[in-house]
Amino acid sequence: MIRIQDIADRVGVSRTTVSNVLHGNTKKVSQETIQKISEILNEEGYVPDKTPGIFAGRASKIIGLVMGFEAVHGIHVLQDSFVGEFLAGIEEEAERNGYYIMLINGADLGKTAQIASRWNVDGLIILGFTDRKYYDLRRILNKHMVLVDTYPQGDYDFVNVGIDDYSGGRQIGKYLLECGHSGALFLAETTVDSDYFRWLGFKKGMESRGGFCSKARYFVIPGNTEKRLRYYEKMLPDFLKAGALAFSSDATAVEAMNFLLDRGIGVPEQISVAGFDDSLYARISRPRLTTVHQDVKEKAQLSVSLLLKLIRRLPIEKLDHKNPVRLVCRESVKCT
Repeated sequence: MIRIQDIADRVGVSRTTVSNVLHGNTKKVSQETIQKISEILNEEGYVPDKTPGIFAGRASKIIGLVMGFEAVHGIHVLQDSFVGEFLAGIEEEAERNGYYIMLINGADLGKTAQIASRWNVDGLIILGFTDRKYYDLRRILNKHMVLVDTYPQGDYDFVNVGIDDYSGGRQIGKYLLECGHSGALFLAETTVDSDYFRWLGFKKGMESRGGFCSKARYFVIPGNTEKRLRYYEKMLPDFLKAGALAFSSDATAVEAMNFLLDRGIGVPEQISVAGFDDSLYARISRPRLTTVHQDVKEKAQLSVSLLLKLIRRLPIEKLDHKNPVRLVCRESVKCT
């Protein structure tokens, strides 16, 4: 079993600092130090001495941020600009309220519960869980929780923070139609949750002038980057015929735009491209990406605010929070 002195030596801090973190006295300890100590404890499977009263009646002032997935768009989840922006917003709002953030991998619910209990976190913000996975965690862990971007099936009793995906899809579909792209295609990585609701909105927008948008225009692209590029190569004739592509994320939209430009295909002269999220990708790409903007910082702040209400046993007015979105028109879509 690793000793407190061993941890202190590896992190480069005193035994007292490690002990303070173990006991929840983290007010004067930096977030970076807490994270380093946490990682070592997780690696070594350290279980603190269960001395009676060590955590009793004492708030740890730690909020666990549980990542419900390890990869997105074929890259590690923490490399994604949306996740990075969301994490920054969570950390900023938590610190403003005197809390620290601890990242927790949500792949193994047993380990998730063990870490949350070991560190006596005051509550959890959970990104990307299904409602079923949430209830599985709830059965083994009694902590306050706020879910983010969960799409429940039927009735539910948890607090959820998301966006109006349907409205965003409708806005982009209607805009492409008005720009003369009546045959635009919708490309997503799944057929469920946010992708599906964005498709439903896109379909509605494309039908806003009385036409019909068949589900045959809903394409599921591979999650693996190399496979996705091969898929684009295969679908290139269909893309050229359609003249416009709407993606369920900015990351895949910019990737596809680069694919087209590398092959000498003009964007938007030959193919218009649109995304979703208004992430860093959209703002620095050339041409700049037409997309649907969601306020990631506001989503993060609301998540922390709602969790603190639960922790403080204050009333929650509603369970499901859907933040509004808006269309941002840039240079990647050509209007005829």
